[in-house]
Amino acid sequence: MQFDQIIRELEQTRTLPVDALRKAQINRDLITPELLRVIERYIAADSNTRSRPNAVFFAFHLLGSWRAKSAYPLLATFLRQNPADLEDVLGDAITATSHRVMACVFDGDPGPLYGIITDTGADEFIRSRMCEALAMVVLQGDLPKSEAGRFLQRGFSEIKPIRNCQVWVGWKNAIAMLGLSELTPLVREAYERHSIDEALGTFQQFEEEDMAFDGRGAQRHPSWMQNEYTPFGDIVEELSAWQQFRKP
Repeated sequence: MQFDQIIRELEQTRTLPVDALRKAQINRDLITPELLRVIERYIAADSNTRSRPNAVFFAFHLLGSWRAKSAYPLLATFLRQNPADLEDVLGDAITATSHRVMACVFDGDPGPLYGIITDTGADEFIRSRMCEALAMVVLQGDLPKSEAGRFLQRGFSEIKPIRNCQVWVGWKNAIAMLGLSELTPLVREAYERHSIDEALGTFQQFEEEDMAFDGRGAQRHPSWMQNEYTPFGDIVEELSAWQQFRKP
């Protein structure tokens, strides 16, 4: 099997390369090291090189679809790269799937997620989504709730900048997802110091609606939690629904 051809087919994102993705899936164990090298080369490259066609977008999602836990530290490093470069290579995946992929590859060590969340140089929307990925791995049973709770509590003081950063939305959402009612006073303070933009939801909504979900199957879920925090699934099924990949 010549994997170079598969990788070349994955380097275009104008259409969904279904045949190449299915071939990759069939040869998952053999091609995984090649996909890891795709990510490694991207990290090592300069911005000019990164702008050339590459298979990073599909490599990232294939590794997530396969629950490739060995990829977790590398993908965490990848998500801390220059925000403009990541916008070019991931596009809508920054907000649509990055958290779902990282929850799939999580290997039990929250350190890499913490690193992204607290990295002021990382993309603010990725930082926000990684807060939610942290909550996801708790709900999956892969991390103690108490561990995540301690980090989110520390995050009130340690996450920077205090204002004008999307990370605080993810921080607040993670607290709601885990039903950490003891952290509600910190969320109130975050609103009072304008860490969280009320245009994205008021503190009253957080308290009355978002916290109705306690992480243990509450019957009333706020709308932002529905169909938003499932692990990333079959790559073809998932991406076929994306507008950019739909056939005219």
